[in-house]
Amino acid sequence: MNMELREATIVKYPTTDKLNMYGALFKSKLNNKKIIIHEHGMCSNFFNGSMTEELSKTLKETDWDFFSTNNRGFSLTSKFFRNNKKEMIGTAFEEFTDCINDIQGAIEAMKQLGYNEIILCGQSTGCQKITYYQSKKQNPLVKALILLAPVDDYSSTKKELGKKFVKAIKIAAKLVKEGKGKNLMPIAYSQYCAKRFLSFANEKNTEAELFNYTGKLKTFSELSLPILAIFGEKEENTGEQTPKEMLDILEKKTQSKLFMKALIENATHNFRENEKETGRIILEFVKLLEK
Repeated sequence: MNMELREATIVKYPTTDKLNMYGALFKSKLNNKKIIIHEHGMCSNFFNGSMTEELSKTLKETDWDFFSTNNRGFSLTSKFFRNNKKEMIGTAFEEFTDCINDIQGAIEAMKQLGYNEIILCGQSTGCQKITYYQSKKQNPLVKALILLAPVDDYSSTKKELGKKFVKAIKIAAKLVKEGKGKNLMPIAYSQYCAKRFLSFANEKNTEAELFNYTGKLKTFSELSLPILAIFGEKEENTGEQTPKEMLDILEKKTQSKLFMKALIENATHNFRENEKETGRIILEFVKLLEK
């Protein structure tokens, strides 16, 4: 079996609130000044996921390097270090709005390496994170966003739990009110702590609002930079809309000066076995930015 091996440099860097993070830097050309920074989704990591591998290959002949980063949603639960002290974080315990600290830390690390143009790429909940980051920071170095499966976590959770959804919200809200927001939810409802669960399961919260396709998509619609949104035709994590309908809603809501959408035939949430087609579309979008 022929395998294409790609070398990566492991980069250790601090978040802006001094957590140690790691990422894999793939160089396309020696003196590139442009880079795509990739944010993974819930319970994933910087080296997991077939799209990470594909993008490192797709971009190798371009003027864009690729940096696949960890964030504090790494794994379900993770030990992080702040000032040489261990902290338990991971998706189960993370505070969504801390994504600003994670993304800014990755950007500062790449700036130190000489990069001056950035595309933020998010997969799954990484889409919410990069959209929220750019809406708050309006970072002029960020030239575009790539949204890989920007699913509606609120609606899909509501659909998955069915009749148990209302009770799950009540349980989580009670724990938070009692000062037990970091307590894990009963496993029948969620594998996350109460506060983390409410972050995406209560439609009033920032994370839940970001890609709630039955809502106003206020944060997303305020962004005007170029955006590429991609869904798999067989996306599993859906609420009331199909993947095509969600893409159409994004197109209707956006104020982007360059909005591109794509529906990948037969692809699921992780784009597995459809990586090359997804990578081809991303490459097409990157080339459009350079015209």
